[in-house]
Amino acid sequence: MEFQRPSPRPRRETILPMINVVFLLLIFFLMTAQITPSPPLDITPPEAANDTAKPPPRTLWLSAEGLMMHDDHTGEAALAALAAGEGPVLIRADAMLPAAELARLMRQLSALGVSDLRLATLSRSAP
Repeated sequence: MEFQRPSPRPRRETILPMINVVFLLLIFFLMTAQITPSPPLDITPPEAANDTAKPPPRTLWLSAEGLMMHDDHTGEAALAALAAGEGPVLIRADAMLPAAELARLMRQLSALGVSDLRLATLSRSAP
């Protein structure tokens, strides 16, 4: 009795190599992406008609409650760290911060020798 050999099944295309390539590309883009760190305080800056200034490297964050942060320093330590540096200081204050508190802080920074202060604002669209 003679048996016929079964005909070989056609080889199916596998999708596994394409999935590997996609995951490798995903990992590559995730590793090379530059992710911006989130701000240390949740603030809403006041609005201004035109805001074209680039932020300087030294930034003082102010919350609506008056909490101050610069780099990893808070409170008076943040002011001392700003006084030790050079160049302009950008103040990113919450829009709900009382103006008297901002004026007091600006006088305090001026007394510490910081003469170039800038206030960050949001651009308001013209009516």
